[in-house]
Amino acid sequence: MISSKFNLSIIFYLIIATVFSMMVSLFLLQLFAGLLSLFWLFETGKSKKEAIDIFAWLIIIFGVIRILSIVFSNYPSVSHQSFYKDALFYFSFFSLSFYLKVLEKDKIRKIVLWFISGAVLVAVIGLVLFNLKLVDRAQAFSSGYATYSSFLLAALGLCVVSSLPGAKRYNWIIRVLGISLLLSGIIASQGRTNVAVAGLVFIAALIFKKINIKSAIIIVFITALISLISFSNNRKEITQRVEDPTTLSDRNIIMKGAEDLALIHPILGFGPRTFHNIFPYKNQLADKGIGSWHNDFVQVYFESGLLGLLSFLAIIAAAIYYGTSIIRSKQKKEEEKNFVLGILLSLTALILSAVTAGFIDSPVLSIEFAFFLSLFSLVLFSNGKKYFWQQ
Repeated sequence: MISSKFNLSIIFYLIIATVFSMMVSLFLLQLFAGLLSLFWLFETGKSKKEAIDIFAWLIIIFGVIRILSIVFSNYPSVSHQSFYKDALFYFSFFSLSFYLKVLEKDKIRKIVLWFISGAVLVAVIGLVLFNLKLVDRAQAFSSGYATYSSFLLAALGLCVVSSLPGAKRYNWIIRVLGISLLLSGIIASQGRTNVAVAGLVFIAALIFKKINIKSAIIIVFITALISLISFSNNRKEITQRVEDPTTLSDRNIIMKGAEDLALIHPILGFGPRTFHNIFPYKNQLADKGIGSWHNDFVQVYFESGLLGLLSFLAIIAAAIYYGTSIIRSKQKKEEEKNFVLGILLSLTALILSAVTAGFIDSPVLSIEFAFFLSLFSLVLFSNGKKYFWQQ
């Protein structure tokens, strides 16, 4: 049975601070996540070992392959940056995975609600900045529109399934408003893939009966109203898209470069963060600031080869396998199935968004990914032969 050496109240509030600040402030996120990782480093080796599960092993394998791709990188001076830039992702997973397993179920619920609350606050910030014409596409203070949109999209999965504690009559209004704000923020960020995925998440919530028809109609109405007001206040980006519909040309060039390089270093790739060094058509890009492959699966392949891609896919496959197994199980409690469904929707949304964007190199989205995997790890964990959902 694992336990912590430290006061669990401190750990609890530190986790809340970490998940709430994910997009509110990059500095605070790194500070709180770093402190949590520091606490974890000083835990006993026996407890840390007992907290290891399938997701931990898959993360370790992925990390080892990433290290090998750095060591054998074609551009070591560039790839070596990953040693410290990616470290917080790994430490965050292991610290969150460990500490979520020693907290009570009621505290876990509160952590998830604080995470959703932080996402709704970020959605409001982005909408305000957009309506005031301070940005062309909705975004947060600490990141661009792509990260903002993907973050809200992933939070939406948990939000459509989660419910507020207690039986207060106005709880459903708060929930409906929160979902509406997340959807409005995603739409105002104008990422076409993420808007489409958000629609799929919303439809999935209807299919699984996590949102009733009355609430769905109100959500659609509020979202449409906020979006119409927002675009009437700020037309610049959407007008440019109407006038110049060839905005996908850069992505086509990126894929052309990927085809040319696909078989050159298939085992361990070229090394992390080497896009600028290896991409053959930089002069053809309309956006000279592009610094990645705009697709996490392509990115991982070129950075860490087939071994890296397979280990990355194994993490995703494990989450989908265990998630769907729990949801389909007749022995599991309804509360556990709802919790897992929310995590699975969030993870799936984040993964689908990675087809045209990316989270693996993002200091914010990678920690959000680690948080979702840690929640999955918690559900599968048996602490002292007493399963979490039997508390």
